[in-house]
Amino acid sequence: MGGTIIRSVIAAAVGIIVAFGLIWLAQYAGSELSPDVFDPETGEILIPIGSTLALLAGWFIGTFAGSWVAMRVSGGDGAGWIVAGAVIGAGIYRAVTLADDWWIMALGVAIPLIAAWTAQRAAAIAPATAA
Repeated sequence: MGGTIIRSVIAAAVGIIVAFGLIWLAQYAGSELSPDVFDPETGEILIPIGSTLALLAGWFIGTFAGSWVAMRVSGGDGAGWIVAGAVIGAGIYRAVTLADDWWIMALGVAIPLIAAWTAQRAAAIAPATAA
């Protein structure tokens, strides 16, 4: 029993690291391909659509990969959903602190949920590894 809980905690931690690493890579790539522009008239930083699309793709890819890894390592679904919860929490925090539009907040919840659900389906289909 204790080994299962420790395995799930470690799986969730590894999944969160994988998820946030991939999200960071997507944000970095998006900012390199489509950099932010400073508007001197308003004093605002204008974020181009390419950078936003990279962020949304990163949320999906990162959550999917992190959840899948966590589900496969733990042998259950709970650790993967914890990864999705961590990404949702970070997405909501980002949206609130940067005063994003409502649709970014909605996508910050919907995309990780869809990615974790997809990862759950993929983890169930994949053959189990021998322990």
